[in-house]
Amino acid sequence: MKWTYSIKNKLTASGALFSLCVLVLFSNYLDRTHTENVKKAISTLYEDRLIAEEFILKMTSGFYQIKEVINSDSTDVIKINSVHNLIADIVTVSNAYQKTKFTTAETSKADELLLILKAFESDIHPIQVKLEFANKALVILNELSAIQLAESKQIMDHAEELYLSGKTSSQFVFVIIVIILIVLQALVFTSKSLVSNTKFPNLN
Repeated sequence: MKWTYSIKNKLTASGALFSLCVLVLFSNYLDRTHTENVKKAISTLYEDRLIAEEFILKMTSGFYQIKEVINSDSTDVIKINSVHNLIADIVTVSNAYQKTKFTTAETSKADELLLILKAFESDIHPIQVKLEFANKALVILNELSAIQLAESKQIMDHAEELYLSGKTSSQFVFVIIVIILIVLQALVFTSKSLVSNTKFPNLN
């Protein structure tokens, strides 16, 4: 019956080796998948949030400059021309900002900002009314910036979850690999014992 046991051991060893190869390949696949997912999360953070925040900061700076111009001692003609130039710059930035990826909350606030920009471009509003528009725009931009911060935090939390998930999966696969190696080692010792007993039957 020893030969039957030996064949059984070989089959078990073959199965263990096959499982080991599959686990190594699976572990490599998991690592690559989690790495790609983390890269995508970081890319989303950069493309959809950090760039958008940069546009928001530029527009915020522009509206603060408009407030300074309106509150200055310059003549109305100079104020109107200066505000017109500043609004033109803000509109350019706004057009670039509109091309970024919006959440539902962002879309609503961005639409409000567009209405204010259109009101600024109109010549029917007196310069002091445009000061009120600037204040409203700054409130909206502050809200948009808060949305960027919240969305960025969600993306980073998601990236951290992906990292921890990948780490846990890798640790689990590593434990299984160790168990398979222990089984293989046990089979090797068993096979050696069978060979030894076959060569020296009188020792039994």
